[in-house]
Amino acid sequence: MSWFILTFLGIYFLMNLYVFLKLKRPIFLPIILLGYLSPLLMRYADANLSPKLSYFAGLFALLYMGFLVYLIFSFLLFDLYALFVKFSHRVFGINPLPKPSRKTTLAIALILSFSLSAYSYYETLNPVVYHFKFETQKLPLERVRIMHISDVHLGPVMGMDKIELIKGVYETYKPDILVSTGDLVDGNMKRKDGLALALAHINPSMGKFAVLGNHEYYRGVDQAVEFTQSAGFKLLRGEVIDLGFMLLAGVDDDDCRFFNACVGPINEYDLIKNATRDKFVLFLKHKPRLDKRAVGMFDLMLSGHTHGGVYYPVGKFIIPKLFEANAGWVYLGKGSHLFVSKGVGTGGPPMRLFAPPDMAIIDIVKK
Repeated sequence: MSWFILTFLGIYFLMNLYVFLKLKRPIFLPIILLGYLSPLLMRYADANLSPKLSYFAGLFALLYMGFLVYLIFSFLLFDLYALFVKFSHRVFGINPLPKPSRKTTLAIALILSFSLSAYSYYETLNPVVYHFKFETQKLPLERVRIMHISDVHLGPVMGMDKIELIKGVYETYKPDILVSTGDLVDGNMKRKDGLALALAHINPSMGKFAVLGNHEYYRGVDQAVEFTQSAGFKLLRGEVIDLGFMLLAGVDDDDCRFFNACVGPINEYDLIKNATRDKFVLFLKHKPRLDKRAVGMFDLMLSGHTHGGVYYPVGKFIIPKLFEANAGWVYLGKGSHLFVSKGVGTGGPPMRLFAPPDMAIIDIVKK
């Protein structure tokens, strides 16, 4: 973890330095210094200050981080544009495109970054609700309705507003089961009893089930487990349970290895290889990464973690190379299906670009 923090601070320093060199105005230096130190201030506030102060510290740190990414992207576009103009002039002896002044470049970059940041924040407030029907011959009941949430990231910034979004969908669709596929919490949860109580009031008739994501380990897995259980979830940690009408299986996120905190098998093949094939098997795992030997041993796998890439180009071109899918519904073969959620919250800046948050309602129906 120390290695990760030092690496992050080093890269973040270079990002802030690049922006300062582009701005070239001392008046921006205090803001950039405060922005650079804001992740450390956010972590301190989350551990030691009141929830309200930690919220504002976290919100500033994360919004600044998101704005910084867009500002760097804008400056890089102008750098590429200037290189193209220079190349055209040297190679062809012409300068076919106008070269904006430094003030114009700065103004356009700031306007573009503010606009993208504002829209990206707005997008986080409007989740998409998917409604699927899954037919199976293994279900003795006529229908079981499952509500799938993931990556809520409750902590210093994500709070009651995200729970209200979840409650709104729950009250509209009245699911029989609620499942959370990890990263329910992301921060110090010792003063967040109100959030756990609000979640506990969501009480579907057939139960609530959850698995741990990677973020549950970063600030202490014990408090994450305590919060999740206080919120009314049955945690599946390398466990298969029989609900009578279906089997429900879940594993810890594999980041548990870095904290010596794994419980039960974390490999899905080892977990479900002996499960009966006569019942519908619902498998929960945070990351949509799969041991191919397990394909055919479950009917439906629910995951999260990817956030749809957060920014559309990342989700479109990079995430699919790292996991089974970026987001959405995927047929894996041999009767196994996968749905990957883009999540309700965000683990970093509260910003998304054409990768809106989502929740899923999945009706498993008797064929």
